[in-house]
Amino acid sequence: MIATKHFNVLIIGAGPAGIGAAIALSKRGIKSIAIIERNDKLGGIPSFYKKKKGGIRTFVRWSRGGIPVFGEDYAKWLEKQLVKTKVQIELQSQVCNIDAKKKILTLVNNEKREVNYSADAIIMACGSREETPAERGWLAGSRPVRVLFTKQLLRLLDGNHLLPMNNPLIIGSDIIGYAVAAKLKAAGASDAIIVDNCSKPKCGFFERLYFRMWSNPNYKGLSAKSIEVIGNKTVTGVMFNGENITCDGIVVCGVLIPNSELALNGNIKVELHSRQLVVVKDYQLSESGWFATGNMLGGFHGAEWCYFNGRRVARTVTNYLSNKPMNLEFKNEKR
Repeated sequence: MIATKHFNVLIIGAGPAGIGAAIALSKRGIKSIAIIERNDKLGGIPSFYKKKKGGIRTFVRWSRGGIPVFGEDYAKWLEKQLVKTKVQIELQSQVCNIDAKKKILTLVNNEKREVNYSADAIIMACGSREETPAERGWLAGSRPVRVLFTKQLLRLLDGNHLLPMNNPLIIGSDIIGYAVAAKLKAAGASDAIIVDNCSKPKCGFFERLYFRMWSNPNYKGLSAKSIEVIGNKTVTGVMFNGENITCDGIVVCGVLIPNSELALNGNIKVELHSRQLVVVKDYQLSESGWFATGNMLGGFHGAEWCYFNGRRVARTVTNYLSNKPMNLEFKNEKR
């Protein structure tokens, strides 16, 4: 039988939202907190945007006057704040099963052991992922290699210092797509072609103007509402409104949906079309003692928004715990 270790609060995900919640809970006097992360480092998505010479600052510190920073620097700042607390950090630990009613998580850690953690309250800060071509519904054709998602591209560019394409085509026109176009150009690729199923880019004018310092992608709005990927072993182009556009790689960007698979696994209510968690009130989910924060709530939000949202959720969790018969010390969060 697997032994179960108990905490006041468990947090699934060590990105900006999860770390924000952990820090705020600690400042509010919650003594027993663990944060669980499947990767080998803290910081979530920002940690994949490496700081390097000639690199691009793609994360904005709105709380510091709108200063753009490297994602890696922001992730290190988050880590520095977290290690000042007594929060237990579990890296390389994958949550493989949840018992929502008993508030028990079953983890597989980097030692390839199963462990059970239970808690009085659990915060889901699992973030979001990009929709697949099939989920978008307007992408068709073959499935050759060199069709990547943003995180896969970042691992190649910043993690392995490889440029996987020279003539890129980007599907998705929000801020992520334009940031990817700039990163590819800075790495040595040509200006990208960006396509989407809308007449004008979803990325705002001032954001596009910022990324013009590195790249001037050619945007093609998709009035026909469909695009076909061409290529057998490797991608060679796309068919777009009857036009064959050549490329040697595709990046599928943006259009984020919550990572709600764990919630579904535990029978926590999820809106199946949008994959968004059903929030009953003040970040509380359908099962008592379960909460959500950050991009798990749906939509696209920057790292700073997620961090401060995590702090707001911590207030709700603290109120929930204060109404339970436990011997906890509470104090006001320092701003």
